[in-house]
Order: sequence, then C-alpha cells, then structure tokens
Amino acid sequence: MRYYELMWILGADADDEGIDQSIEAIDERIENHGGERLRSAAWGRRSLAYPINHHAEGIYNVVQFSMEPDQSVIFEKEILADQAIIRHLQLRIEESDLLPVAPVIPPSAPESVELPAGESSESPESSGADESVEEEKPAETVAEAEEIEEAVETEASGT
Repeated sequence: MRYYELMWILGADADDEGIDQSIEAIDERIENHGGERLRSAAWGRRSLAYPINHHAEGIYNVVQFSMEPDQSVIFEKEILADQAIIRHLQLRIEESDLLPVAPVIPPSAPESVELPAGESSESPESSGADESVEEEKPAETVAEAEEIEEAVETEASGT
C-alpha cells in the first residue's frame, strides 16, 4: 500500500449538500478500490488564481488515503469523470507527509480542556511559586535599561 493525497475543487455554486455528497462519494470510491481514508480536511471556499470553467471561486477539499498503486490509477480516472469537480490533483506522499491527527472536540464539550493525569492547568502565578524570584537577565540588558531610566528621569526633571 502507498500513501496518496487528493485535493479537489468543486465549483462555487455547490451547496452544503453537494459538498457533503462529493466528500462521501470520494470516501466510497476509496473504499471500493481497497483503500483506506486516513485524514481529510475541508478548506472551504477560496478564490481561484484564474477562472476555471467561468468560476472565480472554488470549494477546496483534501483527503489522504492509502491504496494499491494499480487501483489509484483507476481511482483517478473516476475522479476525472466526476462533473462536479472542476480541478483535482492526486499525489503520492510519504508516511511522514501525512497530516497530523486533529483532536475531535464534541460540540457539547466544556470550554476547558481536560489535561492528562499528572499535568496541571494552573499557571505558575497561581501555583504558589515564589513570586519574588525574577528571571535572570543579562548584565548588558540591565545596564541598558538603567541608562534609559536615567535619561528619562533627566528629561523629566528638565536638567
């Protein structure tokens, strides 16, 4: 099995239902050819660099999948036959090029995110750490800051 990435652009006149149907059709074609969908992302509506079939905007979608090389050729021919897709690009990618898995947060999730055991969501200020300890600064920075303060005080006093 090899890894592939497919980006396809739908015409700007596609509605939400048409977009969902296109994504489902791509997923179904991947499965029909013995592949496995690994990652997908909807990039949404974007301006095209140049008009394609009288469209100034398009709806971008990306899917990464694994499939046998001989099946990927047939899969791409099916993409060419889809009239709703105005442009597409299928690339072979390495496993290291796969998109990172994004965490899925359900809509009913609370605003705070639970951290794994052993990690605290407290900030250093609220953890009871000694606030009198300052971060060490290089001597040059401290000296420059003192000179600037002296200059400001001198100008303020008018001398």
